[in-house]
Amino acid sequence: MLNLNKDKRYLLACSYGPDSMFLFQKLLDEGFSFDVAHVNYHLRDESDNEECSLSIFCKEHNIKLFIKNNKLKIDKNVEAKCREIRYSFFKKLYDSNSYDAVLVAHNQDDLIETYLLQKKRKNLVIYYGINENCQIKGVNVIRPILNYSKREIISYCDSHSIPYAIDKTNLLPIYERNIIRLDVVSKLNDEERKEILDIIEHENTSLHETLMRVSNIDNSVGSLKELSDTEFAYYTNLKAKQIDESNQITYKTCKQIKESLKVSDNKVFLESSKKNLFIEKCYGKLYIVPKPNKNRYRLVIEKPLEIDNEFFYANLKGDASNRNIQNSDYPLTIRTAEKNDIYQIKNYFSKVRRLYIDWKMPKYLRYRWPVIVNKEGKIIYIPRYQKDFKPDESSNFYVKECFTLK
Repeated sequence: MLNLNKDKRYLLACSYGPDSMFLFQKLLDEGFSFDVAHVNYHLRDESDNEECSLSIFCKEHNIKLFIKNNKLKIDKNVEAKCREIRYSFFKKLYDSNSYDAVLVAHNQDDLIETYLLQKKRKNLVIYYGINENCQIKGVNVIRPILNYSKREIISYCDSHSIPYAIDKTNLLPIYERNIIRLDVVSKLNDEERKEILDIIEHENTSLHETLMRVSNIDNSVGSLKELSDTEFAYYTNLKAKQIDESNQITYKTCKQIKESLKVSDNKVFLESSKKNLFIEKCYGKLYIVPKPNKNRYRLVIEKPLEIDNEFFYANLKGDASNRNIQNSDYPLTIRTAEKNDIYQIKNYFSKVRRLYIDWKMPKYLRYRWPVIVNKEGKIIYIPRYQKDFKPDESSNFYVKECFTLK
């Protein structure tokens, strides 16, 4: 029996291999509601025939099939690029069709292979093996057949006349994973297999305790310096993966960041063009956040209204005098700061950039922080940065990113 909910709608990722076809048949037999997604990478001569066979099988069982025909040339980093293609495809289908989860047919052999590969590479991971439930690109992913071995799956498919195709590249020793699959996992007896699975479970229990402990550490430099190098590496990667599951920071980089925490200056450690990640030490705090969008914005507001966008919330319909806004100031412009902006505070003037520094505003926030300009071009209001301030029902203007205006 599959540990799934018959009240949910699923999208099955199906390659037409034995694992996904085994799961396909199980979903049919147990009466689950699901559609099928297939990616044809056009990397093998057999791929078109497999697509055709899957299409026939779906029609025979009245199952909707979505097909992605990849037209991009893939000659380097094949596994990573294929993964990006298929999960981008799943994400699009997941969002447009309101599925509850994507089902992926990883099996017990895949779980053991992954664990052994992690150990061989000495990877710093937040889960050993393969997690049954996770999120990838904001998609709920479930792997419901991790307790079935490859041997059991093939035997079941053959005895129940379930069609499938074997990807012969999985049988060639051209990838490190394939070598582990062929030389180690395929030769395990039941007792050896159980022993490894017990070790994986034990190590995940221990790892979970470590992750829970470091996840409760605040982002103050003082607290983080107290962590061991390994704990700090787990803390950093845990925060990075909360932003994007694919984010990974090497143990070496984590050690370098931790060592730099001993120095009092502010510093940007990582601003990745490939990852949605920005790491900055600023005013005694370590910020691990999504990479800031540095594109400027400028909104012209002709009359009092309510605004709710990705940068800030503003309700100017009522009395906005607490933001120094009068009806005579319209049309307003709400924009990001410019290089030579000057702001008057009581009886003195300050450069806006200097003001951000005085407020100890993290650098990643300065790119998107709004200033309000009246029709005469004068800056009449800049929301003050306060890291611990929280909005309430009376807050008529606050900045997103979990920071609010006073």
